[in-house]
Amino acid sequence: MAHQAGKEATIPLLTPYKMGQFDLSHRVVLAPMTRCRSYGGVPQPQAAVYYSQRATRGGILVSEGTVISPNSMGYPEIPGIWTQEQVEAWKPIVDAVHRKGALFFCQIAHVGRVYTTGMSRPSIYKINAYSCGHKL
Repeated sequence: MAHQAGKEATIPLLTPYKMGQFDLSHRVVLAPMTRCRSYGGVPQPQAAVYYSQRATRGGILVSEGTVISPNSMGYPEIPGIWTQEQVEAWKPIVDAVHRKGALFFCQIAHVGRVYTTGMSRPSIYKINAYSCGHKL
């Protein structure tokens, strides 16, 4: 892109964008990454600092993979969202991001075939490939 006298070059990545109902101030998105710091599946207070430091007005952040049941975990210490304790732990994190003016999306996850019984806690939920009768 040639620079013209008296005009600033426009960087498309930093221009506003309308994504459905959301008016974004730029097109930079925090991509999800597994952090393995949610001890016992409960998001920790330092996550509010982590995510809010990366939040910008009119930006989007996507959470790390957040599992839906004890039997959807494939990695240690990843956050969940199936208990009231977990839901309550997410609230200050989401509030911190919203205070910065950013949107926060929860990436719902299930590890599928990576699931191993060694990663789960006892539960009434026993959903995996073996319980469905699949041979791996």
